[in-house]
Amino acid sequence: MLHTRSSSPWCLRPAGPVLPATDKPRAGPAMAPKSPRPALLPLLCLAAACLALSTADAQYDKFLKRHLDFPKSWAENDQLYCTTMMGKRSIRCQGKNTFVHASEAQLRAVCSSGLSHGQNARDSLGTFRLTFCTRLPKGPCLYRGSSTIARIRLVCHNGLPVQYVRRI
Repeated sequence: MLHTRSSSPWCLRPAGPVLPATDKPRAGPAMAPKSPRPALLPLLCLAAACLALSTADAQYDKFLKRHLDFPKSWAENDQLYCTTMMGKRSIRCQGKNTFVHASEAQLRAVCSSGLSHGQNARDSLGTFRLTFCTRLPKGPCLYRGSSTIARIRLVCHNGLPVQYVRRI
């Protein structure tokens, strides 16, 4: 069977459909159900692990695109900052968003050493610089912005932040 590589160097997937050699049904003992093949178990576990890791990586990348801006991009004021950043990040015309002005390492540290809050949520031990962006109710996609410093709550998966929950 031919295989192609996915984004992970250890994940293989079939290049095309696997077809039987013949359409004719077999007669006799070949029709009896076969027992599971133990040799396939490690391969199936590897495939499941690759899928889980690629999903977590995609969620982490989406989190970074939506929330990380470090160092904070310059703008004359928070309203211009929000309108510009929401457009740059392709999340324009959404109701609200929060940008965190911290490094990736600082955000990952919330997942590794923050206080547990529920199943996957973690509260930061320290404070972060934040900019809240809220869409103005009338007219084109313009935003009101406000900056603050606060602790944050994140949802983490495999040690990576995947969702900003709120400031605390």
